Amino acid sequence: LQATMEKYKGEYLMLVEGSVPTEEDGIYCCIAGRTALDIMKEAAANAKAIVAWGSCASNGCIQAANPNPTGATPIHKLISGTPIINVPGCPPIAEVMAGTIVHLLAFDRIPQLDGLGRPQAFYSRRVHDTCYRRPNYDSTNGKRICPS
Repeated sequence: LQATMEKYKGEYLMLVEGSVPTEEDGIYCCIAGRTALDIMKEAAANAKAIVAWGSCASNGCIQAANPNPTGATPIHKLISGTPIINVPGCPPIAEVMAGTIVHLLAFDRIPQLDGLGRPQAFYSRRVHDTCYRRPNYDSTNGKRICPS
């Protein structure tokens, strides 16, 4: 890890899965005697971009909800100065994951992001927008007619 980060300083992509525990200096998640918080900050320092995979890394998800004893925190609240691409989902959609990485590699830049930091190519429409029942919904002025 250290050799790769040094050799490709400012060129590598950092891919993060999961929220990061921050309470009590991050002791709730340790790897080889180091906290996940410490490892993440070190790796992020010279990354070209960070991709936050899944809802936990993107928005904290359930473990970041109160009372949150571990201080679970999404990546964008811990890192600044490096572009962060959020790819939420539990699990994230495989095609979105692949498309995000391919865009970064093919165009050597991050994709256009929406207001939540998600790749706009994949998150610009709601599922409701492409539903084949949408005309029925629209014709009833929003009254529910779809069976559930």
